[in-house]
Amino acid sequence: MKCEFQPSRHAKDQMIFRGVSKKEIMDCILKGAKRLYGKKIISVFGKLEVVFFKKPCHYFVITAYWR
Repeated sequence: MKCEFQPSRHAKDQMIFRGVSKKEIMDCILKGAKRLYGKKIISVFGKLEVVFFKKPCHYFVITAYWR
């Protein structure tokens, strides 16, 4: 079963503006170090940070940015 990636409108805009690909975001979510910020999860992988919510096999991406 493949998990679903669902970016918010803001995340889509920032992905285009900052040149971040869907593959880079999924790598960051799956392989990166994670920390909690309230109910949100911040994942860091390389120089990329992704802020997202996680529900079973659904990643709701809020934003992504380069550190």
